[in-house]
Amino acid sequence: MYTVRENDIVDNAVKIPIRMIREFGCANGWIGIVQYDSFARLADRHITDDGSIYAHGPISYGVPGPKLIREIFEGIPHNLVIKTPKYAYQRECRIIGTQPVECSLIPDEKHPGCKIEEYDHAELDLGSGLTGFS
Repeated sequence: MYTVRENDIVDNAVKIPIRMIREFGCANGWIGIVQYDSFARLADRHITDDGSIYAHGPISYGVPGPKLIREIFEGIPHNLVIKTPKYAYQRECRIIGTQPVECSLIPDEKHPGCKIEEYDHAELDLGSGLTGFS
């Protein structure tokens, strides 16, 4: 998800950079979560041992230190919530689910010999409508 800030709102309309629409694949539509604190509390209720959410929140942008790198290689999935500073413009917030999704490799037409990972989607049921948040 892309985080909208106050200066992204012009004339009561949200201005999302076209770059983000392309990169996050939301050209066909998007939803804005306005009451994020309430939404976060709802998501928190689904973080359990057998819950549908592993973690949620904003991405940290920084260079991981040796301890974090070691933990990533040990299987602790910090790499799901941290990106290098070059991606800070994305202002990303994630909901990381616990259910696996299908992944396929497709040829990259712009780079012969390379493949692109293409992921299916998973549906997240929070047990509540988004009407109060969006």
